[in-house]
Amino acid sequence: MVLPCRYEQRVTSQVQPTVELLTNLDEWHPDVLLEHAIQPSDYKGGLVFRSAVESIRGTFIASSKSRREALVSDVLDGMRHVGSIAEYTETTASDRYDFEVAVHHDPDYFAAVEVKGGEGNSINISNRPLWASEFVVWCHLDGAIVNQPAHGAHSIINRVTNELVRNRKIVDALIFKDILCGTPARPCPKYPKKKASVGLRTAPDIFLLPKRVPSVEDPAPPVHDISELWLPRLILDVFEVQPKQRRVHIWEVHVEIESLSSGHLRRVVVVVHNGEQVDRSVSRSWRSGG
Repeated sequence: MVLPCRYEQRVTSQVQPTVELLTNLDEWHPDVLLEHAIQPSDYKGGLVFRSAVESIRGTFIASSKSRREALVSDVLDGMRHVGSIAEYTETTASDRYDFEVAVHHDPDYFAAVEVKGGEGNSINISNRPLWASEFVVWCHLDGAIVNQPAHGAHSIINRVTNELVRNRKIVDALIFKDILCGTPARPCPKYPKKKASVGLRTAPDIFLLPKRVPSVEDPAPPVHDISELWLPRLILDVFEVQPKQRRVHIWEVHVEIESLSSGHLRRVVVVVHNGEQVDRSVSRSWRSGG
């Protein structure tokens, strides 16, 4: 399992009944609709229900993006306040990353941070700036709870490693943390004695990625070490993770290019946590040079 945290069953079990209630409200409780000047005959026939759902979804997506960026901004602001980083700037909409971080007062060392939701569909939209010494993708798994966090993390890792192999897009680390981390709906197993109270103080999960693009000549490049990356390490520090406890929060994503007897290649991704393999995936094969 890529991530051990899970939504509480008492919460997830309520999703389907909610779907059924809203879908059948015109038949089950037409009086409720009439109380709010909604005609039961128009609820489905006039597309009132569908239009309302699409409107809510659009509003939710817009608010989620701003909320996610606000959470990352709060973390960076706290790091700046205690002197962990020199400065940070939220970039414009035209940039394909969300934050520029001056890690040191030395102006030559910068990190770029891209903020993403939990589906991973837009990973290919981000770009690593040429000036970035480190490129980090901060992921939020605060969407629909019908899928467990491990499902979202698995999908994002596959998309990021596909971009690494096929489009040579290097991401140094993935960070998983969102507003639901450590809440009663999704307790954090890293804090077994504080499940009901830790909340936003839960430290992120850091997934370290390969240093180089895998190739036939260099099929399994080494993964970054946390000591080599400034921003992920400083983020753990600001959440008061002691050096001896870092291993609990750190995951390694190993990527290898396998050459098949058919002349095709395939991507093998293995995720390791605390020295144990927790996930493995194999891509479809493709023709070498294709």
